[in-house]
Amino acid sequence: MATSVREILLSELDLDSTAGNVSGLQSHTSLTGSTRTADSLQTLYDILRRLVSILSCSQPLVELLHSLATLTRQATLVDLCVVMLLDPDDGHVIMQTSFPDLREHGVTVVPLEVDLPLWEKLCDIKMPGQLPVLNIHEREQLNPLKNVQYETLTVVPLIAQNDCIGLINCYSSKCLDFSAEDQLLLSAIAMQASLAIQNRLLQDTPSQVNSSKTFFDDLLSGKSDVGESLRGRAGSLGCDLTTPHVMVMLAMAQLLESNGQKETSTNGEENQVGTFGRSMKLTKRRLQSNYPGSLLDERENKLFCIVPLDRDITGGGLKSWLDDLVRQAESEQHIRIFAGVSSRCDDIADYRRGFAEAEEALQIGQYFNPHARSTYFNDLGIYRYLYTFASSNKLYDSYLDQIAAIARYDKAHKRSELLDTLELYLEYGGNIKDTSELLGVHRNTLTQRVERLQSLCTVNIEQYCNRLPLLAAIKIHRLRATGV
Repeated sequence: MATSVREILLSELDLDSTAGNVSGLQSHTSLTGSTRTADSLQTLYDILRRLVSILSCSQPLVELLHSLATLTRQATLVDLCVVMLLDPDDGHVIMQTSFPDLREHGVTVVPLEVDLPLWEKLCDIKMPGQLPVLNIHEREQLNPLKNVQYETLTVVPLIAQNDCIGLINCYSSKCLDFSAEDQLLLSAIAMQASLAIQNRLLQDTPSQVNSSKTFFDDLLSGKSDVGESLRGRAGSLGCDLTTPHVMVMLAMAQLLESNGQKETSTNGEENQVGTFGRSMKLTKRRLQSNYPGSLLDERENKLFCIVPLDRDITGGGLKSWLDDLVRQAESEQHIRIFAGVSSRCDDIADYRRGFAEAEEALQIGQYFNPHARSTYFNDLGIYRYLYTFASSNKLYDSYLDQIAAIARYDKAHKRSELLDTLELYLEYGGNIKDTSELLGVHRNTLTQRVERLQSLCTVNIEQYCNRLPLLAAIKIHRLRATGV
């Protein structure tokens, strides 16, 4: 949604500048082809030895996959290597990592929906040591990079126990024809990697020791005895908590009218649950695709998310993307979604605070600004202090009585905007010039409105001691009007 659709050449990605060495190995050595020098064979041996070492150690899954992409690229002539895994929940194949990293190059990455005949073709291992022969349409179906131009795409299935659990995509800006020897090399790398990946997944999934749910439970519990292991557990789930993240909470709030009509089915509640479920799946898929390395946990109609900021330290890009996500949900699925976003989290200890901030931003944001699609905790302002009072204390005082009288006047007089006028007038310290400019009215018009306001109030709105209580009363009135 937020990425460019402009066609990008592999050469534009400045791949060589991002290709670093791995454990002292030379970067991107030309090892394919029928003739190999003694030096290239030694380098190939070093790469394979390093790969076996990485696959056999107990490093987090996200690091294993990144090492696989890095070393596969080093063992071939390709410019770019992408590793994808199958999501067993919805059947989509999702990019997990790439080497070099593509996240800041405007590349459009989409989850893959592979049809059954092609998937069966990828799983066919009747010819061990050979890569599947794919036509141009099949390769395009297996290509998640929709705006990158390349000359050659080689797809290497990750097969574990006769099942395809993912893909390694090798992209080149040149025409490459892998020899039988090269195909055997890639098949051997994929076979060893598949076993390591599946073993890592099996360690986590059956016992639910490190599922997303139990991870979030432990993260938010505040127990000191689990704090030390959380970073490693997040890594095994594909989330690198050594970099800055934010907590995001998304809520499926309500079904909207479709074609001007509300749901009238007798099974309306069931329809809503089904719509929420479909929307939740699509939202998770889009989040994982646009923010690889995010950690998600679905709970009823809410989605808890730990989202990497990468180099977007302010989170401005995330807010724009969330607004687009919610807008799409409204137009495509006719469902209202709200998002609450925490301030930046840099350390494990920050995430409990971040969760509370995201929850508060979600909860309050729906009321003080129902038209906003996403609300940042740091943007709540005075509403953060007034929300609890507005929702729990139903008593009225003289200031709330003044505001209620002005609201009744506005309701009884068409086009009256006295409450909006008073709010802006108080926010700008009673400055006639600034307030009139912001309202787009003449100063005399504003003066007349202020006089009318004063006639409706029993307290002097020009006295400084009354201005803050009146402004707070307006905010409380607006919160209560939304159903707090």
